[in-house]
Amino acid sequence: MTGKAETLVKGLRQVAAAVCCALVLCGGALHADARDVLRVGIRPLGDGGITQDAQGNFYGLETDFMQTLASYAGMDATFVPGTWEENVARLDAGDIDTIAGVPQSPPFLGRFIYARLPLGAAHGDHGLMMSIETQHLVTPLYYVMRPENGALFARLEQANDNMAANRPHFIDDLARMYRERTPIPVLRLTADERAFLQQHPVIHAVAVLRERPYAYYDENGAFAGEVRKLADRIAYDLGVMVDIQTVESHEEAFHAIADGTADIVLNMDWDISYAETKGLSPTIPFDTYYYTVVKRRGSDLAHPVVACLDSRMTDEVLRARYADEQLQTYPNIEAGLRAVQSGAADLMFLRQETAQYEIWQGAFPDIVSDGTVVFSRQESIGVSKRVAQSLLPILDKEIGYIGPNVLKDYLATHDGGAAKRLSLRSLIYAYPFYFLGGLLAAAVVALLLIYRYIRVRRRHTDEIQALVDTDSYTGLHSHRWFEHGAAEIAAAPLTDGHAWYVVAFGIPNVDTITGMYGQETVSRFVTKFARALERAPWARLAATHASIGHVLCLAATADAEVLAEEVRAFKEAQEYIAVGAMNVHIRVRAGIRALGFPPMDIRKALEQANLAIHDEEDDVRVYNEEMQQEALQKSQIENLQQVAAEREEFQIWLQPKYDLKTKRCIGAEALVRWQSKELGFLPPGKFIPLFERNGFISELDFYNLEHVMKYQKARRAAGLPVVPISVNQSRYHMQEQGYLARMEALVTRYGTDGVELELTETAFDLASREQRENALTVVTALHELGFRIDMDDFGSGYSDLTLLDALPLDVMKLDRSLLLASENSDRMKSVLARMTDLGHALGMTVICEGIETEEQEQMLIACGCEHGQGYLYGKPMPQEAFATFLETHM
Repeated sequence: MTGKAETLVKGLRQVAAAVCCALVLCGGALHADARDVLRVGIRPLGDGGITQDAQGNFYGLETDFMQTLASYAGMDATFVPGTWEENVARLDAGDIDTIAGVPQSPPFLGRFIYARLPLGAAHGDHGLMMSIETQHLVTPLYYVMRPENGALFARLEQANDNMAANRPHFIDDLARMYRERTPIPVLRLTADERAFLQQHPVIHAVAVLRERPYAYYDENGAFAGEVRKLADRIAYDLGVMVDIQTVESHEEAFHAIADGTADIVLNMDWDISYAETKGLSPTIPFDTYYYTVVKRRGSDLAHPVVACLDSRMTDEVLRARYADEQLQTYPNIEAGLRAVQSGAADLMFLRQETAQYEIWQGAFPDIVSDGTVVFSRQESIGVSKRVAQSLLPILDKEIGYIGPNVLKDYLATHDGGAAKRLSLRSLIYAYPFYFLGGLLAAAVVALLLIYRYIRVRRRHTDEIQALVDTDSYTGLHSHRWFEHGAAEIAAAPLTDGHAWYVVAFGIPNVDTITGMYGQETVSRFVTKFARALERAPWARLAATHASIGHVLCLAATADAEVLAEEVRAFKEAQEYIAVGAMNVHIRVRAGIRALGFPPMDIRKALEQANLAIHDEEDDVRVYNEEMQQEALQKSQIENLQQVAAEREEFQIWLQPKYDLKTKRCIGAEALVRWQSKELGFLPPGKFIPLFERNGFISELDFYNLEHVMKYQKARRAAGLPVVPISVNQSRYHMQEQGYLARMEALVTRYGTDGVELELTETAFDLASREQRENALTVVTALHELGFRIDMDDFGSGYSDLTLLDALPLDVMKLDRSLLLASENSDRMKSVLARMTDLGHALGMTVICEGIETEEQEQMLIACGCEHGQGYLYGKPMPQEAFATFLETHM
C-alpha cells in the first residue's frame, strides 16, 4: 500500500510539472509581443523558503533575485517548481531556460555553464549529494544554463553585472529579509491601478528643501534625506520614475502644482482642509514629526522672540501661542539659528532630529535643547486633483506597504552618522570635563616639547626658504625671491621724477634651444646673463627662472625709453655663448613694466612684462594697455576659431583676375573674411597670422576650398558661366597626415572644374630632403586629381628655379614687389620681362598681382604679361557681388 501511494504521488508530481511547463510555454507565447519570457526552474515550494501566495506570486531569495535579473535584462520571469532531477531534465529538454539556486557540485558541473556572480548562499546540504565536510558550511548559489543557449546567457550576465553595480547590497538585503523570517507585506494594486502606472511611467514631484535629515542637499550637491528615501522607495515599488524638482518654500511647491509642472508634493503637513485650498488631496501620513525648543544658553523666556519659518506650522501653532510682534520670520533654519545665537531671537521650534543634528555639528555652540516634545505634526504627500482619483489610492497603499519602520530606520542611521561627525567645538560643549582634563595633561607634555619644536621648525623654515629663494638650475636668486625683494624696495618712493620698473628678459624659443643644446647650455647662458646684469649700473635684484629661460631685475629711471635703449644695448652684448668650439647666438627679448606708486602687485607686473616679451613688433617693449587688449583679442580669436567654422562665419570673397588687353574677367582668387558674432568684422590680417602659428590654418584652407568647390558646382548646375577660382593652400599641408585623402573626398563630391590651388615657394622650404621630396609628391598627386597648380608670390624671395622643373605648374603668379621695383628701374623691368618669357616658355599662364595704376598695366603688357589682378580692375568682393560682376565683365 505504501509503494502504491508513493507511485501515485510521483505520478501526480509529474502531471503537475507538465501542466506548469505547458502554462509557462503558453504564458511565454501570450506575452511574446510584449517582452521575452525567462523560464526559471526552482526548488519545490517550501524548500529553501520559497512560498507562493493565493495570487500565484512566488516569494524567496532565488525568485526575488531572478525576477530582478529578468527586469534588468528586459524580460519577464516565470517560475517552474520541481525537484533537482526534474529541473535538470527540463533544462536538457529545453522546456526551461535556467535553474536558479544551484551550488557548484554534481550533477551540474561539466554539464551546464554557471553565472559568474552568485545569487546568494545556502547553509547545509541544499538538497544535493555533497560530502560530509561541506554539509554545514555556507555554499554559494548560482543560476545555470545549457552551453547551447549562449546568447541568452550573455544577455543575463550583462544584466547581472549592471545589477551588481547599481545594487551592491542587494543580495545581503534579500538574505537578511528572509533570514529574519518576518511577515512580508504585499502591495496589492488593482488592474486599473497597474494600468494607470503603465500609462504614466513618470511621476513629477516637487520637494520642499527645509532641513536635515528630512530634505536637503548633501555635501556633493545631491538631493538627500528622508523625503528622497521615500521617493526612491515609491519609484522602486511602483516601477515608475519619480522626477523631483526642489524648491525653498511650500508656496513654490503649490505653484508648481497649479501650473501643472508637478503631480505631487512629497512633503507637506497632513491638513485635508488646507490641502483642498491648494488643489491637493493628502495621502495618509507617512511620518509624525515631534518638535522641541532650541534656545540660547541663559536666554530669558519670559517674553521671548521666536525665530520661525514662513510655513503652515507658524500660522497654525505659533500664532496661537505668541503675539505677532514676538514672531520673526527667517528664510531658512540656519538663518533662524544664527539669530538665536546672536540674540536677535530667543528660541526656535525644530524637529527633534534636526535640533539634535545642528547641536551635534557645533556650528551654534551656545544653543541647547532639552529634547522635550512641545507639539507634533504629521507629514503626508499632497496629490494634485488632476491625478488624485487614480494616484491617491496607489500612494495610500504604497505608504501602508512601506510602513513606518523604513523611514525611522533611515533617520536613526542619519543620527548615528551625525554623531560620528561631531565637530571639535560640539564635543567640547558635550564633554567639557573630559576635554579640560585632557588639555591639562597635554599641556605638561606640550611645554616640554615647545622649545624643541620651535628650534626644529625654525631650522626647517630657513632651509625651505633657502630652497624657495634659490633657482635650482643656476644657484642664483629665484623669481620668488625677486617678487618679495622687489615689493619691499618699490614700497619706498623715489625722487627727481624717477620710478621703479620691472624688467624681464626671456628666450622666445627656449624649448628649441633646449632641444638643440640641452638644458645645461640654457642654464649656463641664463647664469652668465644674470651675472652680467648684477654689474649693470641701472639694474638691481637680478634673479633667474632658468626652467623657462627668464632673467629678472628691477630698475629706476625717469624715462622709460632711455631705459629701453639701455636694456637693448645690454642684451645685444650678451646674446652669445660658447658651445664647444661654436659661439652660438641666442636671441633674447625684453619686457618692461612700470610699477607706479603705490606699487602694483609684483607678480602682476611680471605677468605684464612677460606679455611685452611675447610682442613680436620689437625685441624690447615697454608694456602698454594695448598689448593686453591685443592678447585678449588673440585669446578670443583662438577660443572662437572652431565655433566660427561650425557657424560658417568665415566668408569667401573673390578678387577678379583679368586679361590685360581685352579687360575680360578670366578668373578670381578666393580670399577670406571673418564676420564674427562676438568680435565683429575681421580682415585676414587679424587672424591669418595667428592661425598659421597655432595650426588652424589647415582647417581654414579646407573650409575655403570646400566652399569654393561648392560655389562652382552650384554655378555649373544652374547653367551659369564658370571662371577658374584659385584657393591658397598652406605649407603645413605638405606634411599633413591624411591631406590627400581629404582632398580626394572633396574631388569625389564636387569635382575640380574651375578650381586652382595656389602654393608659395615656402611650401617647399623644408628641413630635410625627405620632407621636400614628400611635398613634391603631394603636389604631383594634387595635379593628377585634376587641380590646376599656381605658384604664388614668384620672385618675392630667393626663387628656387629647380621647382619650375620638379613641379607640374600651370600658372606663374608674379609677386607685386617685382612690379613696384620695375616702375623706376630698367634693369628690373628687364627682369620682369625675362621672367614672363620664362613662364611662357614653360607652358605656364603668367599673371601679375597688385596692379593699381594704368601705367603699371601698360608696362606689364609691354613685358609680355597677359593677365593681371589688382585694385585697378576689381577689389575683393562677396560671392553675390562677384556673380553680378561676371555678368558685365566676361
